[in-house]
Amino acid sequence: MFAAFALALAAALLGAGAWLVRHGSGWAALIAAMLAGVALAVLTRMIRRLRHWPPSRLGLFADRLVMVQGPVEMQAPWELVEWATLASAQDAEFPGWSELRLTDRLRVGLRQGRTFSLRPAVFGLEAEACRDLVLRLRDDPSLRARLPEFDSMLDLENRPPHTGGLTHSPL
Repeated sequence: MFAAFALALAAALLGAGAWLVRHGSGWAALIAAMLAGVALAVLTRMIRRLRHWPPSRLGLFADRLVMVQGPVEMQAPWELVEWATLASAQDAEFPGWSELRLTDRLRVGLRQGRTFSLRPAVFGLEAEACRDLVLRLRDDPSLRARLPEFDSMLDLENRPPHTGGLTHSPL
């Protein structure tokens, strides 16, 4: 919406500049052309930022942690989260605090023995803060209650549509 507004503003300013040049007001036309250039620069920046929009999303909900990376969606209900660590995978296999190496990849372990990992920096988070947040949300149901409920398009597709009750009887 904002991009369309910036494009329309640039076109209007260029049109006004052409009209001003035709009627002998060169300085006003120059100012209009410069403002149109600014509007086009804003539009170009928005398009470039949209092209570099991260393909990964991290969602924290009251009942689960959701990570979307490209076409893959991974969900971890808070009740199944056992641990979250920044230790490298090799260090986790051979525990020993003296050789423990921290990485920038957060690994989350679930009760069924499954794990998944993510790089918090991709989501704009610091690795340590993300690990602490996951562990805090896992342990504090009152904090999780402040988060929104999870509702995906897949859940909506599996439910029958709800149209509400009748307000009057049909004739």
